[in-house]
This record gives sequence, structure tokens and C-alpha cells, in this order.
Amino acid sequence: MKTEYPHSGSPLPALCLTLAFFFCILTPGLPYAEERQFERNTLFEGLHVTGSPVDIDIATFRLSVGGKVDRDLSLSFDDIMALATVDKRLVLECPGFFTDVGVWTGVPVRTILDLAGVQQGADTVRFISADNIYKTRIPLADVRASQEILVAYRFNGKPFHRVHGFPIRLTAGGREGSDWVKWLGSILVD
Repeated sequence: MKTEYPHSGSPLPALCLTLAFFFCILTPGLPYAEERQFERNTLFEGLHVTGSPVDIDIATFRLSVGGKVDRDLSLSFDDIMALATVDKRLVLECPGFFTDVGVWTGVPVRTILDLAGVQQGADTVRFISADNIYKTRIPLADVRASQEILVAYRFNGKPFHRVHGFPIRLTAGGREGSDWVKWLGSILVD
């Protein structure tokens, strides 16, 4: 299920996000406490509250690719790093909440889909976190046309901290932050 924010001019989305911001800042001991401390010291400028950190062992991590593909894939972190990568200056924006601009390093999703071989009739790509909680859908045509939809593993030259999606996350340039799935564990073509 895709997370969507209405764009009808209503102040409700901004109000909800503002309330979420103050809730996370003013309530110590919540799951985001680690992230709040991390945010004050390093990498990203914004407070990212989408999803809860997932502990992933890089030695056993696998990104699965399946669905309407000719070949199911199970890629290790090293497999992903061995593919041709790009550096893209992208804007990660959660409307009314935060904006981060920086250089993201990763593999275009279309490159991974080409390895798997997308079958006729496919029209959507689902991206799902390793814990199967954080999900989004993007039209296949958009994924194929974009150099900004990446399986990313670095931001401004640094690996992600666990609160920001270590070891890999999706970037979706031009799309809201809710589409930038952290802790990416599977890609399914529908």
C-alpha cells in the first residue's frame, strides 16, 4: 500500500506532520530517541520518523527481487556494490517536515530490473523493507525512466546509519519522502 499525502490545498497534511515532529522531539524514551541524538551530530539535517530502525547483519543481508521477472534474484550487499553505480544530487523531502539535499550513491533500480528480466504485462514495482512494514509502489514506467530511483547505500560519501536505512534504502527523486523506503529488503514486480 502506497503512503500518500493529499495535495488538495488542505492544511491537514502539514498539521499532522508538524504534530508528529513535536511529539517525537518532546517525548523522550520513544523509539526515535536514538535518531534524535544521531540527528544532532551527523549525516542528515532532518528528523526522519518514517519507520522504526531495523537491525540488519550485513554478512547475511540479501535483497530479493521477484514477482513478474524471468529470474528471481537474491543479492548480497557486495553484489549490489559490484554493480555500476551512480552519484545523484537529490532532494529528500517530507512535505512540511524536513528537506535534505545531498549526493546519494547507488544502483539505478532499472539496472537491477534488467538483470532480473521484467515480464510482459508488469506495470508496478513494490519496494518493501526487510521487516515487511515500510512499503511503497511506483509505476514501472516511472522506474524505467528514472536515473533517480536508486538502491542507495551512501549519502554524501558515507554509509547510512541504522536509523536511516542501513545497509540500503530506496531513493525516489521527485517523489515524497514516504516513497524512499529504508532498510530495503525486497523488490517485487507486479
